[in-house]
Amino acid sequence: MKSIVKVIKAAGMAVVAGVFMMACSQALQVSYDYDSSVNLKQFKTFKVEAEHNMETDPLLGSELNRRRLGDAVVEVMESKGYKLDQKNPEIIVRFMTDVKDRQQVRSNNMYSPYMWWYGGGNNISTYNYQESRFILNIYQKNSDRMIWQGWASGKVKAPTKKDDRESMVKNTMADILRTFPEATLDTYSRK
Repeated sequence: MKSIVKVIKAAGMAVVAGVFMMACSQALQVSYDYDSSVNLKQFKTFKVEAEHNMETDPLLGSELNRRRLGDAVVEVMESKGYKLDQKNPEIIVRFMTDVKDRQQVRSNNMYSPYMWWYGGGNNISTYNYQESRFILNIYQKNSDRMIWQGWASGKVKAPTKKDDRESMVKNTMADILRTFPEATLDTYSRK
């Protein structure tokens, strides 16, 4: 009897932990693309800037968020072993954001065997929301050719505290750059 209670408690804890992890998970979908003809592991220095032809969204593209995005990209790239070089970088990381209005349509058919008596029906509901995208484009400095692109898209909820904003942006940039290779070991030997 005691072993059954232990099993039930363990299963209950697993369910609670699973629900908690799902509630904390990010709703953003992350993906990337790259130029397979370029060896991405050859680069050691970088520079960060906003994309040139970026249309500014009043919220995501604000000066505060541009600074947060730039700082987050610098922090993530340096954690991958790259060295920030404003004068002569090998790659340029450009970021941009945009927001799209989206609509989801749901249909709920309410047919039953008794529809001749109660009447059938089809309930249609619409749900409007905004989808945000964070995009990182990486260019090779000497040719100004895009060699890697990563993005995160989805429904973004505004964080409640100041610290949450910085951590949300940093975590999003880390998720986008997760597939970008780390710098080689001799990164700091070059000037």
